[in-house]
Amino acid sequence: MSSTAVQPPTPVPPPPPAAAASAGKGLHSKVYNGLIGACDKFVPAKMRPLWMHAAGPKTIFFWAPVFKWGLVAAGLGDLARPADTISVSACAALAATGIVWSRYSLVIIPKNYSLFAVNLFVGLTQMVQLGRAYMYQQEQEKLKKAQEEKPALTQ
Repeated sequence: MSSTAVQPPTPVPPPPPAAAASAGKGLHSKVYNGLIGACDKFVPAKMRPLWMHAAGPKTIFFWAPVFKWGLVAAGLGDLARPADTISVSACAALAATGIVWSRYSLVIIPKNYSLFAVNLFVGLTQMVQLGRAYMYQQEQEKLKKAQEEKPALTQ
């Protein structure tokens, strides 16, 4: 007999849970589940890992950031607006939520990098808008001071 004991094989960890379809019972959930079930058949093998990921297209973790890119597009579109029409409070609120949610998206499980990216861009575009508003207000103050000094010189 040998002096080494036979070790039992180490158990294989279970695979991560696959992304489940919606568990709701309403009409919207039934339509959504039917659509996902129909699309399942056409997903190529190479795209299966993304499709089945816990933050993949079968979940809200995918679709919320996709639609939130609309806020980024609106912010970029607002760069063409005159600086005097910028709402400082709205831009500040959007910038703050973009920064807060960027941090949150890296803390949650599963980490949601698409949510991080969209919130980072929401925050950045709104911070640019806040910078434009600040520069405009500074320029207006300089013009006001220049006008106040000009009449004093002419008298």
